[in-house]
Amino acid sequence: MRRTLLIVSILFSLLSPVCIFAADRIVLCRAGQTDDTMWNDAKKYFTGKGFSIGTYDAPRSIEKQIETANKINREKARFMLVLEIVTSDRSDVFVAMSDAKKPGDLIMNADEVPGAHATRSEELGSSIAAHFQRKVKSAPLFMFLGIDMPAVFVRLNVTKDGSAEAFDKLYDGVLNFTKRGSKDEREFKGGRRNPATED
Repeated sequence: MRRTLLIVSILFSLLSPVCIFAADRIVLCRAGQTDDTMWNDAKKYFTGKGFSIGTYDAPRSIEKQIETANKINREKARFMLVLEIVTSDRSDVFVAMSDAKKPGDLIMNADEVPGAHATRSEELGSSIAAHFQRKVKSAPLFMFLGIDMPAVFVRLNVTKDGSAEAFDKLYDGVLNFTKRGSKDEREFKGGRRNPATED
């Protein structure tokens, strides 16, 4: 009996990290020319990898962006990926993060909020870009306005039959980022940190 309990305890301890990882929630935001087929493929891919996902379409007005940002922030997600997936003659990728700087005040404007997560966003972007042998860029990206979590924009140019390979590389970059672990338990569970503290 004791041996059985010991085996069960060992198995539970080994499986626990997998369960925690599988419960990770992320946000996927569709941007640009991404068609329904590619978008649905991306959602199914990440769901199949064990992520819980919240999905949104990138707004086209500042009013809608603020409204959507508030909804996304309530997701308490690990991070956000803004995806544009374009069918092309050749495969390529562009990865970018907001150029917003870390704010110095407790009260922030909407365009300053992404700066509170600049370090983690750069880590996420660099991890993804490295798997495509690219580097993450900084840009004034409208779709990050008011977003209170690490976030990157990824534009995937994929061939007609090359989306699976591109998704694999994207996932590998995301996986490397998540495996590095969070700096504290609250961030791992999706809690937002104090904007005045370093991200």
